[in-house]
Amino acid sequence: MSTSTPFSSQSNPVTSTSDSWESRIQTAATFMGLSTETVEKGLKTLGVEKEPAGLEMLSDECITPFGDIRAIFCDNALFGKVPIAKVRLAMKYLRGPQGSNKTDSIDPEIVELKTKYGIKMKMEDIDPSELLQYYHPEQSNHPITIALKKKFGNKPIIVFKPDSKAVDIEETSNYIADLEQGFPEQEIIESNGCLVRIYPIGQIPNQMVEEDPLFENKPLKRGRSIINRLNWSEIGKDVRMFCRIIVERKEINIEDRFALGELFRLAKKGISELQKVYPEAHLEYRERAQKGELPHLLISIEEISGKTQNPFGINRKF
Repeated sequence: MSTSTPFSSQSNPVTSTSDSWESRIQTAATFMGLSTETVEKGLKTLGVEKEPAGLEMLSDECITPFGDIRAIFCDNALFGKVPIAKVRLAMKYLRGPQGSNKTDSIDPEIVELKTKYGIKMKMEDIDPSELLQYYHPEQSNHPITIALKKKFGNKPIIVFKPDSKAVDIEETSNYIADLEQGFPEQEIIESNGCLVRIYPIGQIPNQMVEEDPLFENKPLKRGRSIINRLNWSEIGKDVRMFCRIIVERKEINIEDRFALGELFRLAKKGISELQKVYPEAHLEYRERAQKGELPHLLISIEEISGKTQNPFGINRKF
């Protein structure tokens, strides 16, 4: 008999939260304390295999009733004689998302937490130091990110290691503990001997967003200008850079809404149309392209929020 502890080197964790044969088998194996191979072998004795219709067979209680699953994994010594409660829990995930539970995650990280704290435990009620081990700041819809967001809102609490996007779990946990004891909030803190900023859930150090081609230091939000609502999402970056050069050369008054509208209409037609109206700007565009000096049109979250890289506000002269 082959067994393994949850997420051991013998198992094959499924990193996707999508509903798949592999994710259901891995989750069930974790709760029963078996290897995925053992679970698949047990199901095979019932005629349930991945192909041709494994997911449909597992989802249909008439085809794979709980009694049959119990007989395999509870009563048969070849498959571990697993306690019935664990088999019932595993069966919930073998069935797959059902009805109102279609949003249930079968991410292995969530399974590990549910194994430790119970399936009824709300993620946001788990100690933050536990959640931080599985926190992926770039994944805004990840259950851990959502749980931390529910708990802390937009309050900056995440400490990243210097010049890195890796969370400093120890310093973050200590800072959260300090807040819970009544210490005042901070904007900066020390990590590995360096001062770093503290970030809200979902933000990453030096996170870059697209800049409005017409308005310096203003971001595009989902491709749309926050100043005049023009949608640049279908206009290529080369055209956007050309437009910024036109603005920098003051060949257009950005206070003139009509003029901006005309420029935008030309931009939608491409550089060839812009070139006809702004030949000098086109020359500068080509020259700067050869030198690698075109506008980047990227802006950091820190710049948008008005934060600088000088946390003490000291005027330094070098």
